[in-house]
Formats: sequence, structure tokens, C-alpha cells
Amino acid sequence: MPRFVITGASGAGKSTLLNSLKLLGYDCQEEVGRQVVREQLASGGLALPDRDAVAFRDLLFERSIAAFDVAPSSSDAAVFHDRSFLEAIAYSRIIGAPVSEEMNAAARARRFADPVFVCAPWEQIFEKDAERTHDFEFACRDYEANVAVYRAFGYELIEVPQMPVEERAQFVTEQAVRALQT
Repeated sequence: MPRFVITGASGAGKSTLLNSLKLLGYDCQEEVGRQVVREQLASGGLALPDRDAVAFRDLLFERSIAAFDVAPSSSDAAVFHDRSFLEAIAYSRIIGAPVSEEMNAAARARRFADPVFVCAPWEQIFEKDAERTHDFEFACRDYEANVAVYRAFGYELIEVPQMPVEERAQFVTEQAVRALQT
């Protein structure tokens, strides 16, 4: 069962795209980072980007690995992940934290299908919210770090065009089908 990941800048429409793919019947994994932030805010936890960035990164990595390891509901249809454990490694670059060999090994032991779909920074749709408190400039750094890490791990990247969500979903599904046929 092929697993694809959608990465890129925060606020670039990844979650909206995943929701559209879900409506088309695909199994989609929610972004772990938003789950972690919601849980930490609700519990008064400190593992938040603006409180303890390393603790946030570690929890993000651990939970993203667990999300990858969960068996999908369908064994033959493609699964799409809203970000992945590689984002935690990219986040390490942004916060200046070292990445352990254990993290690198865990990331190398798990592989997504090529291509990785990338959503570039899109200022016209970028919005802050309760879970995304950073600015657009940080979203651009997030994008650059994510792209660099996926490339470093040997993934083929395809940028998702900035167009209406239905057209983005069609683009992604066509590219995924094409990749699976080769």
C-alpha cells in the first residue's frame, strides 16, 4: 500500500488539500503537529514551539513515526499523510537542535512513495490561528527546511500548483496514479 506525503510551508493549503482527498475516498492522516499543539494547549503542557521547541520536536517525531506505523484502513489504496516525521528533522534545523542518530535511523527505516508533494509558501491564503501562531516569514523558513530534508533523504519532489483545491486534488491524484504505474 503506497504512502504519499504532502509537505511544504505551513499555511500553504496542505490540510485543505488533504480534506479534499479524503472526500475523494482516500485514507488521509491528519497533521500530527496540530494534534500535539491542541493537546499541549488543552493540558497546559510545555511541548509547544514557543515554550520548549525541543520537547515539541521530540513529541512531533515520536507521534509522526507512530502515525506512519499504524496500518491504514485499506490495504490497497494510496494513503496521504499531512506532513511526516521528516518535518521534525527539518524543524531541528530551524531551532538549531541536533538530530540524534536514532532519529535519522528511524526516518531511514520508513519510506514514503515518490513523489513527495510540496506546497510552496502562499501568502494569499496564509493565516495565523490558535495552533499556527508564527508569521509568514517563518512559514518560508519552514518550507525551505522541509524541502532540504526530503531531498537529503533522497525523495523526488513535485510542487503542487497554487490553484483551487479541487484542481490541486486532481493534480495530486493524477501524479500519484502515474507514479504507481511506473
